[in-house]
Amino acid sequence: MIKELFTHPEFLYPGIFLISFISNSIPFIGIPYLNFLVVASPFLRIEEAAIVAVVSALGASLGKIVIYFIGAGVRMTLSERTKENLAFFEKIFEKWGVLAVFIFAASPLPDDVLYIPLGIARYKLLHFFPAVFCGKIVVTFLAIFMGKATYDSIKFLLGNDILSFAVFFLITTLLTFAVIRIDWKSVFEKYGMRKK
Repeated sequence: MIKELFTHPEFLYPGIFLISFISNSIPFIGIPYLNFLVVASPFLRIEEAAIVAVVSALGASLGKIVIYFIGAGVRMTLSERTKENLAFFEKIFEKWGVLAVFIFAASPLPDDVLYIPLGIARYKLLHFFPAVFCGKIVVTFLAIFMGKATYDSIKFLLGNDILSFAVFFLITTLLTFAVIRIDWKSVFEKYGMRKK
């Protein structure tokens, strides 16, 4: 039954798109959509995996457009003096924006901390969307590839399909929970202090 859910295109592709879009359009509280990709990965053929990765990346990228416009909406509430102060950050984003957007999008780390300020600074959407999409392509392909590799390794050791999937699902759930529970702000702050 689980396999059928993940191997019917009429359910799989729209479902993955919606999960990815909704997850990425909720600021700071997104559903871990990569978890769904990892869980689906053992049941996907190569061509299906490629389509799922692209569909998920598209949904996630469009979700980040929502986040961008939330930032743009915040800008409308700012005073003229604050907007003038943002000119400095706009220059920084013009130079490093594409690279920063790609790196954040290509990692499973919370990226709204960057995208909302980009919206506030009116960073160009023509630069923002392609960078987000390329980054999401990377992270979705990695999630599916690593999911398949992990499942195949577990199945090689245990043999039984049902037991292998149960162990695989448990590991995926625990890792997802760990990622959600980590205080990423503290991690970045500590790393920044070490760099100094």
